[in-house]
Amino acid sequence: MRLAETDTAPESFDRLRHAIQSRYDNLSPHLQKIAGRALEDPNGFALETIAVLADRISVQPSTLVRFAKEFGYSGFSNMQKVFKLRLIEGAPVSRETIYEHREKLESLAGDDPKAILNAFTEASELCLDRLRETVPAESLRTAIEMLHNADTVYVIGQRRAFPIAAYIAYGLTRLEYRCNLLDAVGGMVPQQVATLRPTDLLVAISFAEYAPAVVEVVRDAHIRGIPTLTITDTDTSPLARHGSVYFTVDDAEIHRFRPIAGAITLVQSLIVALGYYRDNLE
Repeated sequence: MRLAETDTAPESFDRLRHAIQSRYDNLSPHLQKIAGRALEDPNGFALETIAVLADRISVQPSTLVRFAKEFGYSGFSNMQKVFKLRLIEGAPVSRETIYEHREKLESLAGDDPKAILNAFTEASELCLDRLRETVPAESLRTAIEMLHNADTVYVIGQRRAFPIAAYIAYGLTRLEYRCNLLDAVGGMVPQQVATLRPTDLLVAISFAEYAPAVVEVVRDAHIRGIPTLTITDTDTSPLARHGSVYFTVDDAEIHRFRPIAGAITLVQSLIVALGYYRDNLE
């Protein structure tokens, strides 16, 4: 049900995010697409025109207006004020700087490789700062216990998430944990997933646009009661909604290729912490 008019519209980004998360499943597919992008790229929603946003999300501008009205705003510009307010509150320098990096890279257009390196390095540093601030300590402890207690850990990640999945498999193997990387070679992922048991653990990584094969594997595990540890980008992603424990990594979009420093740092921390956890039990 649509919220009432503007007097009930969320006045802060945190409240809007909560409203989006709680009502996400009841939104139409087009509005879900906008919702996911709003949480994934709030900087863009704050600074882009409605025409540019509509083009990037592949929806009509009128659909963005309908999305705003769905949450009680009189129109898109009224909702956009909430996103702009987010740039003023809590770590505004980081958020504005990330957006500046995106603008800088687009203007460079490949003419200055060193400048591109500098921009990606600085953006990665900002993502790491955000990771340090947002990852709950309790979730880290729970994830480490899940990894240690699983009979076998199955890991899947495709597209830009693949190197992250590969590192998890590498780290677990180095620690001599039983681990299988679901790499889709031979098209056998469904058959491999069918062997998962409730005493195993599925670790899945995917970011928008989410790899369909990874989403299906996570849903299958969720339905069958298989524990899942997921790494994704927003609280509304299918991996977050179906993960027993999940982490969101804010790898800001500054170019068509996003930095993966945040996700790699997270999984390296989990692997190293897992090694200490096991040593302390012996």
